[in-house]
This record gives sequence, structure tokens and C-alpha cells, in this order.
Amino acid sequence: MSVRSLVKNLPADPDMPGWVLGWAVGRNDPWSFFDIYADKNVAEIEAERLGDGHTVKYGSHRLGTDEFMGGGEEPR
Repeated sequence: MSVRSLVKNLPADPDMPGWVLGWAVGRNDPWSFFDIYADKNVAEIEAERLGDGHTVKYGSHRLGTDEFMGGGEEPR
């Protein structure tokens, strides 16, 4: 069972229209974007559940795509 991301509750990225900020679960090799979450702990649980090299990174996600740009400033 996966945890729902509730992407509609994520804050908009003020620098990129159509993108939201949050904690993404994905894998680099091969590239795989799974989902984005408002809560880091929830994202970490999902990444652990998926295994196979999935990690959590904070950044911006373009809704409706698998595009993600990590390295954003994490919220305090």
C-alpha cells in the first residue's frame, strides 16, 4: 500500500509557474520519478517501501510530468 502524496496541498513554486515544492521520491539510475510529498517523513517511508535505490530530495516538480529539479532550499 502506498501513501498518497496529496499533491494539491503542496505550495506553488514562486519561480516556476505550474510547478510545486515538496519532497520527491525517485531514483537516479535508471531515472524514475515516483511522487512528491508535503512531508519529508512520509516521503522517506515511501522511498523505503519502494527500495531499489529510491531516495528523497527536496525541490520543485512540474505537475502532470515526471520532471523534478532538486536542490531547492528546504523549508524550515
